[in-house]
Amino acid sequence: MIKFVEVVNETTFNSRLERVAVPQFSLKEVWINEKYVVNLRAAPGYDKLLREGRLGELHSGHDFTLVTVQQGGLQESYVVVGAVAEVAGKLNQDRRTLLRG
Repeated sequence: MIKFVEVVNETTFNSRLERVAVPQFSLKEVWINEKYVVNLRAAPGYDKLLREGRLGELHSGHDFTLVTVQQGGLQESYVVVGAVAEVAGKLNQDRRTLLRG
């Protein structure tokens, strides 16, 4: 399992106040099992939130990746801090090496 920093949407949704709801986000630690990752995509909408200052704990140079995990019949998506190449690199770290290939 690999540790990432996840962006969690904590906006309270009320159908009557949907248009006036103020988006609130926080950063939390998440552990992802690399065996169950099925998809990695850039999450460009979060760049806009970062520029607007809604992700105040982060510097402006961060990228975001949407990680899709499928285990059993359940599919979950996580938005993690880091570019797609960085996240893929962390997920593909194989501890075994080929000797005299």
